[in-house]
Amino acid sequence: MMLLQPLLLLGSLLSHSQAARPLMLSTPQHAVASDTNAISQSINLDPDPFPEEDKTYTKYEHYPPYCSTPQEMEKRAMPPLSDLNIQTQLVHVTALIRHGSRTPFSGAPSYKCWNGYWESLDTGVWNCDLLTYMSPPATTKEKGKEVDEHGNLLDEEPDFLFEKRYDALLSKQTTDGGLMESGNILNGTCQMGQLLARGYEQELSNGKHLRQAYFYDGDKTADEHAAADPRMRLWDLTKDDNSIPSHASQIGDPTKEMFQEPNLKYRADDEQRTLMSGQVLLRGLFGPELAATGDDETAVIKLHTADYTVDVLTPNGKVCPRVEELRNEAYESDEYKSWVQSSIEAKTTKSLMKDEMGIDEVPEVILDCMMTTICTDRNLPDALNDYDGTGGGNFEVVADFAVNNFTFPYKYNGGAYSKLGMGPLWLEIMSNILQIVDANHHPTSSSGMPPPKLALFSGHDTTLMPILATLGEQVWSGKVWSPYASMLQIEIHEVLDNDQRYPSGYAFRLIYNGNVLTSKMDECSAAELCDVQVLVKQVMSFASEYEDVNCATKVQPTGESKMGEMKDVTVNLLSTPGGAFTILALVVFSMTLGSVATCFIMRRRLRREYKYADTLTLAELSMSALDDDENDISGDVDRSRIESAVSSGIGLDENTIDENSLI
Repeated sequence: MMLLQPLLLLGSLLSHSQAARPLMLSTPQHAVASDTNAISQSINLDPDPFPEEDKTYTKYEHYPPYCSTPQEMEKRAMPPLSDLNIQTQLVHVTALIRHGSRTPFSGAPSYKCWNGYWESLDTGVWNCDLLTYMSPPATTKEKGKEVDEHGNLLDEEPDFLFEKRYDALLSKQTTDGGLMESGNILNGTCQMGQLLARGYEQELSNGKHLRQAYFYDGDKTADEHAAADPRMRLWDLTKDDNSIPSHASQIGDPTKEMFQEPNLKYRADDEQRTLMSGQVLLRGLFGPELAATGDDETAVIKLHTADYTVDVLTPNGKVCPRVEELRNEAYESDEYKSWVQSSIEAKTTKSLMKDEMGIDEVPEVILDCMMTTICTDRNLPDALNDYDGTGGGNFEVVADFAVNNFTFPYKYNGGAYSKLGMGPLWLEIMSNILQIVDANHHPTSSSGMPPPKLALFSGHDTTLMPILATLGEQVWSGKVWSPYASMLQIEIHEVLDNDQRYPSGYAFRLIYNGNVLTSKMDECSAAELCDVQVLVKQVMSFASEYEDVNCATKVQPTGESKMGEMKDVTVNLLSTPGGAFTILALVVFSMTLGSVATCFIMRRRLRREYKYADTLTLAELSMSALDDDENDISGDVDRSRIESAVSSGIGLDENTIDENSLI
């Protein structure tokens, strides 16, 4: 029996066919999602198999690379090392992925596509066979009953699972056979931004690519796979000992399962599509090993995540205001304004949207609207239904404009926005790598574990694109969006001979969607491997946690922005446990304090009025009142200083809040 912590088995990631079977990553019939186009007469929420591959990606003759069709995914296999003479050994891989194909990330009215989008059953309704299995917390066995080989007490495996269905607001059939609209945002049984079956298959493909590149399994490894080369074997399944004898310090732990820490470090943000994408990839990578755990054991893979609102897998302007300020500076620059107002690309796109689609402004989410539609075989509007991959049609004109418009800040001003925004993530990445390539100055982490052989980060397009933008001017053009299930790998190779090209004794290789990009980095030659100090020098100048010194805005906030900050603080407080009670307590305290202060002031005023009315004439009253006010302030007062201050405007707020801005 393996140690089993309380588990959350996310949306169809795990199947449990029999009580005695191990909790495994899902089989197809338990996976998220048929990509259903419209509500049918009766909705069957029982799990259905994935659509057969010949039934997907068939509506259109051509699909953009963004969709990551099966044919496109096949092209992304990791290439073997081309230099046969260099003596190296692969010791570590960091892989960053974008989630697979998903539903729209938002709903009406904020998600504005084109006229009729949300009214159409084809584009406005999203149904998924979403099954989520959750286990109750494990209970500790009676002390002394069962322990592992180290004497640690084992936890009890749960005897049952809960099956979560996203159908509580789904309306019943009407008497005429139709179906009333669902109360969910996407008008069906899908979550916003949910991974679809196609995305599941894409990430499964990524996992298989990684296995073929870094796992050697004897005759099962094809000659064309990278792992056929002994230098590329992160794991050799023909050997019992997978330690790295040439390396001075420990990497991973050969006594642990290869999917356990410290061999694997799995990190994702807390979004359904990223959590699931990473887990499905790991199924493709470790499938045989997971299946071999046995009927009476549960394979447990640790997942490290954080609250989405404060996580750092994408640039986070909420946590670091300077990040958002740098983004705004890019959009306020003369370079951007000139492009968006005067370029042929911008004028053509705006004219097309207005004349052919009846939309005055290009919607901010137009790229997502187009790609979630074409990539799931839904109907594009006639004006955009002309994708052929040549770059001349309306579809590509609008898509190119949308890409360039969104990605502009990533490379502006030397990538300042990307560098600050991705600094914390780079720090996480490099903390693993530096323990390997510079062990003397970066010893084992505070957890006491050695660095992992494989570090997997599951994020978004807005993770990969700014990361690429930080690696130099030539690595990424800034004009090509990261497709679904994109993957970036940083391989670390130990150099076993005294090759003068690698003075540090370590080299790295940079691979993006199957293409080697190492030579595009500054100071790297045409070779596919480059000394690791080039990577360290490139990123460590900005790889750091969000700190106040980096994150403070340079522009003083206006009254409007202060009100916005107050609103954000209130919303965040309400979202925390006890937040509403805290706000209520503050309101009551403020009212009480205000009442006490008002009562005190009124009593003083009434006491003074009573004195004046009883003893003073009208003329005496005005002079006595002035004298009392002066005495109340500080006794003797220098009137010239008061008059000088008033005349010069000291103490007056020049930025008076416009009441209309608060409506």
